[in-house]
Amino acid sequence: MARVPGADPEAIDTCLCLWRFSEEMSASFEAFYAAHRLSSARGHVLAQLLEAERGLTPAQLAERAGTTPSSMTGVLRSLEGEGLVRRRVMSDDRRSQRVLLTPAGRRRVESLLPLMARRLADLAGTLRPAERRAMVAGSRRLWERARALTTRLHDAERRDARQRNGHRRRHRA
Repeated sequence: MARVPGADPEAIDTCLCLWRFSEEMSASFEAFYAAHRLSSARGHVLAQLLEAERGLTPAQLAERAGTTPSSMTGVLRSLEGEGLVRRRVMSDDRRSQRVLLTPAGRRRVESLLPLMARRLADLAGTLRPAERRAMVAGSRRLWERARALTTRLHDAERRDARQRNGHRRRHRA
């Protein structure tokens, strides 16, 4: 980065360190869930449903997991096939569904919670309470900024696509 005029080495180092942190945390969660015959996506869905007595829609689950509805469909199909969740149609619209834990799904996630709680306490235990609070506050600001920058990129891409399509239409006419 020394060749990039105006680059902030400390900002770059911070973001790269956090990126590595994110990758290591993701790998840690994947390893935990794999040891219990789940993926982190499937484990996350089970945990979300445990807190939702009336169930959640597939769209709500996708939003909470930070994934797409089409990806969530595969996760739900897998959990359903294993007998851990069931879908219930809401009203007359067969497209509106709620996803609920089955008794087997509830037992499965409840057996994992104490293990996950110990794992998270072990991870966070490496930080002092003030460091934890600072990390949470800073992380929230960073992910909100990252989301805003991503949205800005997507908006620019859509605008460029509309302009290209409009440009093509004018030349075809």
